[in-house]
Amino acid sequence: MKQKCLHSLVIAMLMCNTAFSGVYIVCDDDGGNPAVTKEHAIAVFTEANRYLRQVAATLDITADSIQYTNRTAWKVVNTTTNNFPLRIRNMGRVPKGDSHLRIFFVDSINNSNRIGFNCDYFMVIAKNATGVVLAHEFCHAGGLRDIYAQRDGVSIADAGVVKEEYMPKDWSGYYPSGLLHTNLITRLLMYGYLHPDMGDIPGGRVYGVYRPRVNGRLLPPVKDMVPVGLQDLNRQPKHLDFILF
Repeated sequence: MKQKCLHSLVIAMLMCNTAFSGVYIVCDDDGGNPAVTKEHAIAVFTEANRYLRQVAATLDITADSIQYTNRTAWKVVNTTTNNFPLRIRNMGRVPKGDSHLRIFFVDSINNSNRIGFNCDYFMVIAKNATGVVLAHEFCHAGGLRDIYAQRDGVSIADAGVVKEEYMPKDWSGYYPSGLLHTNLITRLLMYGYLHPDMGDIPGGRVYGVYRPRVNGRLLPPVKDMVPVGLQDLNRQPKHLDFILF
């Protein structure tokens, strides 16, 4: 995908941050049929880092840092079932201090309806996901949110063409004549749906639709300035250690 960085002068002044991660490839109980190969995992990380370069961030990975975990039940993740909280409990139970981020490669998520997600304790990437998905989920771990032009009946279809008030930290005026703001949103890395143009990480917040999160709960969607850029990004995020009571 073509990169279209909107704030290269800002990035030039940033110190590069490296986020360290523990990478787990899920296999069958007998150790066979890994969800992906080590080479595949490294290729996904390499592509993700091309996007994260916009904010001088790097996801660290080496072949030696990749581990295998033998759990057939984890190869197909279903976040819609009642036992998903137990899955969080089990997948989050890794050696304390093992990593800052815990990333699991699996066969599929929700019967292939999703290809990646992040929660407080770990991240899951499906085998058919590309680097843009890993970069997107990394930014979720770093505090950024999904942005939409419309979600669950809430829409900014009347926003019209791009303007400074919709993206004050990134406004330059150098945009194609007639570019709709709803189309610009599809270029953002934090666009909530997979799109061939997604990839930009702006410097600040951008007007759109998103679901606020309060005390761990997602609220109904609203129209607001959405945290999708460097201003709100923790470039060295960490997953929480799971504590057994």
